[in-house]
Amino acid sequence: MLPHAPRHGERVELDIERLGAAGEGEGALVLRVGPERALKRYVVAVRKAMVGDRVRAIIESRRRGRYTARVDEVLRPAAGRVAPRCPHFGAREEPGRGCGGCTLQALDYPAQLTVKRDLVQRAMANRGLDPALVAPVRGAEDPWRYRNKMEFTFGDDRERRFALGLFPTGWHNEVIALTTCHLVSTVTAGVVPRVRDWAEARGLSTYRPRDDRGFLRQLTIREGKRTDERLVELVTSPDVAVETVSGPRQAEEVARELLTAVAGFAEELGGRVSSAWWTRHVAIAGQATRLESTLVAGTPVFNDELLLPDGSALRFGIHPRAFFQPNPRQAEVLVAEVLARLGAARTVLDLYCGTGTLALCVARSVDHVVGVEIVADAIDNAVANARANGLDNVTFLVGDVGEVLREHADAPWRAEVDAVVVDPPRAGLMPKAVEQLAAIAPPRIVYVSCSPASLARDIVALRAAGYEVEGAIQPVDLFPHTFHVENVVTLRRTSDAALIPASEG
Repeated sequence: MLPHAPRHGERVELDIERLGAAGEGEGALVLRVGPERALKRYVVAVRKAMVGDRVRAIIESRRRGRYTARVDEVLRPAAGRVAPRCPHFGAREEPGRGCGGCTLQALDYPAQLTVKRDLVQRAMANRGLDPALVAPVRGAEDPWRYRNKMEFTFGDDRERRFALGLFPTGWHNEVIALTTCHLVSTVTAGVVPRVRDWAEARGLSTYRPRDDRGFLRQLTIREGKRTDERLVELVTSPDVAVETVSGPRQAEEVARELLTAVAGFAEELGGRVSSAWWTRHVAIAGQATRLESTLVAGTPVFNDELLLPDGSALRFGIHPRAFFQPNPRQAEVLVAEVLARLGAARTVLDLYCGTGTLALCVARSVDHVVGVEIVADAIDNAVANARANGLDNVTFLVGDVGEVLREHADAPWRAEVDAVVVDPPRAGLMPKAVEQLAAIAPPRIVYVSCSPASLARDIVALRAAGYEVEGAIQPVDLFPHTFHVENVVTLRRTSDAALIPASEG
């Protein structure tokens, strides 16, 4: 036993008991410290340690009473521990490893679902809610190659070589040069190393934030899982001319050549690029950062489809800035869960509607949907998708949710709302939004959440407003091999209790 609290660089042994909020394995050290040899408990988060492992870990830092560490040796592996499929998974201290894209790849998939359910249950218990309300996680049929979007960064690897890939966990001053990725399609995974070799061979520079120099910043690849269409976006500095092995050249000319090469690589791998964009990232001190985008080839958007429970499909045109669920197949599972929970609702209010994914899916089975979103470009995209799908029973409003609901206090549709769908960002519902929900007092709220902690806090606030959880809290795994998990819960109005400011917590 140590006679003191853990210190930087010390090796400690501990059992990994649970998944931490950022995906690390968490365990506790109980030590006798100080002159009185008093028992104290220290929580240690260990990167890339799996729940059920016993590890020897090296202490790295302490912040707000919580220690972080890295695995030195796995002394006893968890029952669900497996060999990771990806060569980039592992400790970031090893060259080419430590990719931040996955955190749970060394656990088999059933074990991942178990630890994610536990994460949600603990979030509920921390707010005094019954953890038994949390149902088993609804997993994916295939937990591999599910992502329809990935942003790859140009930069230097640890040996200061040209790289294109992802950041190691917690680091942004180097890039892992990806040779493969099992979260994206084989086409996307194969394009990345080919683009890296192409750009390096032509002497192109990567952007370095420290000295604000260099040309290549990011390569984003988005693909339709049901359409096989692809949108590729190259993000560069705003430089007009760039250095190459053959001397200075016009930036636009180089960007067009690179995007043409991407399309060629995709075709070699059995795919096709239907939309190619070049975006100049302009950041000037004292001015708002802006993105200047140019359509280089193809159509302005790429298309994908979501299947509804009745077998029909909705088609979505997605532009470079538009949000679309990164895992469309599991998004269909999520949509089906939301639709089932709406019951016989006829007028639905969709808050934080984004590009209207849920609103348009709901519109097929109700009389009227009103969507509210603060991002104007997202609403433009939602309107276009509604029109393309022949849906004329959807109204979209732009603005902060709380303010928009206040401004439309006398709108005719407000009195007709019999269900509300909320899908807020990770921070959850803002106090004004909770107050407006209490004022509207819909019989039913279907809450979709990407943050178990925010969801638990907001359930407490909505209970104070006269709502109770109906049925189970249903987790849905949209992001296998990561610690993220979506949740769907129904709240039914049972009284007109006065709202208390619990949502501030």
